[in-house]
Amino acid sequence: MKRIALIPSYEPDSHLFPLVEELHENGFSIVVVNDGSGKDYQRFFDELPDYVTVLAYEENRGKGYALKYGLDYIEGNNKEEYTVVTLDSDGQHKVSDAIKICEESEKEKDSLILGSRKFDKSCPFKSRFGNFMARMSFFIFTRKRLYDTQTGLRAWNSKLMDQFRLVKGDRYEYEMNVLLECTKHKIPIKEVTIATIYIDDNKGTHYNAFKDTMRIFKEVIKFSISSMIGFLVDLGVFSLLKLIPCDWKFWLIARNVIARVCSASVNFTLNYKLVFKSKDNVWLAALKYTALAVSILLVNSGLLWVLVNVCGMYDILAKILVEVTMYIVSFFVQRIFVFRKRKEKIA
Repeated sequence: MKRIALIPSYEPDSHLFPLVEELHENGFSIVVVNDGSGKDYQRFFDELPDYVTVLAYEENRGKGYALKYGLDYIEGNNKEEYTVVTLDSDGQHKVSDAIKICEESEKEKDSLILGSRKFDKSCPFKSRFGNFMARMSFFIFTRKRLYDTQTGLRAWNSKLMDQFRLVKGDRYEYEMNVLLECTKHKIPIKEVTIATIYIDDNKGTHYNAFKDTMRIFKEVIKFSISSMIGFLVDLGVFSLLKLIPCDWKFWLIARNVIARVCSASVNFTLNYKLVFKSKDNVWLAALKYTALAVSILLVNSGLLWVLVNVCGMYDILAKILVEVTMYIVSFFVQRIFVFRKRKEKIA
């Protein structure tokens, strides 16, 4: 089966030349994407052999954009079945490992194959920290365990190209989003152990452990902030209404409903405009959000009633417990159903 090596490259060095030479010697077709490296680095691309296809654009757009730019080219210029393998251009991936994960992909054509590195104390701290943060966040987010979520050495069959080309994210978050896409659509992910190589203590990496981890999970962070604001509105209104003397036995539920209506209005506006940046018509999104809000309100009120009147829990404490529980459900439903983003080609 044809094998195509895709190499996104930003400000490369001399490690790029032996990488493409060895890939060529082992029968790979090679596509290199110049991710807006600038004039100072143009010679590295000009000096590549004729058997390398070089794609380029002027402005640095990020690794995710470069990968998708290359994938669009590969998909448009290859009609037969093939295997794609992505490698970094800095010499930290061995061609023998690229061959190994391609062989695995050719055996398991429905799966994404990851070249998984082992991180011990000999690895640079920022690399260990970045991968630990990403690994733990991925597990919390999906309940699935992967050891090396940040590996750039990946292989998959051409039948998965359409799905991976349209995954959102232009920078390092793209690679994490691919993994999330796989878990969402039940695409198997298999890790194959590869060599762990760091050159000059990994000084050449453009990955910032803190900043790029935050970018990867910025949607979760923004949703958490939005939910916290909505929760404070909800709890504030719920608590203020308690100051109104009322002997009606359903006053607890009424307080909860009024508080939820107030907080839902605030939460919808924030999520539509800032968190998920939905492309749906606002009224359609509002309709779906209302359906979700009503469903959550019924479950919310039922749990609150049981905790306070059956279990004897203090009402404010019960309210906090119920809201935390419903937060997780709400995030996934809003992300997948209410504020779903339309997928568009990048080029």
